[in-house]
Amino acid sequence: MIHLNRLSYSFGSNWALKDISLHVEKGEFIFLTGHSGAGKTTLMRLLYGALPVKRGQATVAGYELHKLKRKQIPDLRRELGVVFQDFKILPNRSVYENVALALTVRSMAKSTIDKRVRAIIRALGLENKTYIKCHKLSGGEQQRVAIARSMVVNPKLILADEPTGNLDFELSMHLMDVFKQFHTHGTTIIMATHSREILRTVPDAKVIHLDGGKICEPPEHILSEMAS
Repeated sequence: MIHLNRLSYSFGSNWALKDISLHVEKGEFIFLTGHSGAGKTTLMRLLYGALPVKRGQATVAGYELHKLKRKQIPDLRRELGVVFQDFKILPNRSVYENVALALTVRSMAKSTIDKRVRAIIRALGLENKTYIKCHKLSGGEQQRVAIARSMVVNPKLILADEPTGNLDFELSMHLMDVFKQFHTHGTTIIMATHSREILRTVPDAKVIHLDGGKICEPPEHILSEMAS
């Protein structure tokens, strides 16, 4: 599903990632950990084509990102579900319209779109917000809309950058149940998180720990949290 070979990325003279090599099999659940500034978000942005691969090699869902042309980026993203930290939802569109957009661009039948949108909205507890414009929602509700939009396409790979950051504990646990359902059906998931509670929800997940832009052994406290 993902193969990285000596991947590096810099912002000017600041190296955000240094010589990253990584292989992720189809169907794996990966937690991406590390302090703020460790390189987690940069790695996520490289994986979905928001940043160009200039040093090293990266293959995601069959696409060689180091050779990817700009016009191919939409094709790559059709294989992915991405949950952004800043939501990137359309504030003047309803919850339904935001979630349906991901399917509309794929030219799906309206009946199929309606069935899938309503199912994911219900799964994320947004039924009573279906036709409310997103600028009227709380931050946590907007985050759930973004997650619904990423999942409604049944992606091969979900990239989630701190997806529970604006949610309370109960909603976070419910959301993790949804992620685990997708994982059970074969979806590969890479999730960046700082949360000990989230780590505990998937104790058999693989942990990739970043420190100073490099992959390091996960600290003992992270492994013990998952085992507790």
